[in-house]
Amino acid sequence: MNLQHEPSFYDLHRLITWLIVGAALLSATGVIIALYAEYQVVGTPALFMRADFLGDYINSPLAYVFNLGLLAAGICMLVSMAGLYLLKLDTFSQYIALTGAWVGTSVILMGIFPINFLTMHRLVSTSYLLSTLTLHALVIIAGIVPKLICPRPLFYLSLLSFISAISLSLQLDWSQLDFPPCDTGNHFCFVAANMWLQTNLNIIWCLSLAFAMRRLSKILYHRAQVHHPF
Repeated sequence: MNLQHEPSFYDLHRLITWLIVGAALLSATGVIIALYAEYQVVGTPALFMRADFLGDYINSPLAYVFNLGLLAAGICMLVSMAGLYLLKLDTFSQYIALTGAWVGTSVILMGIFPINFLTMHRLVSTSYLLSTLTLHALVIIAGIVPKLICPRPLFYLSLLSFISAISLSLQLDWSQLDFPPCDTGNHFCFVAANMWLQTNLNIIWCLSLAFAMRRLSKILYHRAQVHHPF
């Protein structure tokens, strides 16, 4: 008898769901608070700056809030992916869980090493970009096959996030693991806009994943009750 079909595993599904929601909300809260504080100082240009500059302890007023948000979100993501791995739904879902754990670890390290620690920040942000690319590619494959874990909304969000991540990887200077600086004379910066797009897509993606896990938990719980009625 597989443990993942036992009704007791419903609690683990719910834990994963709420941890993913927590990761999304914590990261969004940290970004919004830090962005608002930056807006209070510099005004409208804050809306056109690169997202990772909000973690700059020297120039960003509430950088610690932004970095703590990343740290907390990464921990939630890491624990939720550990839970997904332990569910042992199938081999492919375990690959997704391991890649998600890579993403969570990269987010934690970005919170520990913001842009002030430039060398380490470049390494961990590149790790985040690569892990995000890999994760969304796996979820896209899961949506095409299709797999139980990937409903349509999650598939389309992964597709958009994958395209955005590909665009960022093409803009990245791989010799320095950094992006070209934005033109100070021009409000619009394509790198910054793409970073914000990727950030927002990933937050929405996490919420969509939580809903997918909630849907999956109900399906598996119902199957467990059918096979093992009380």
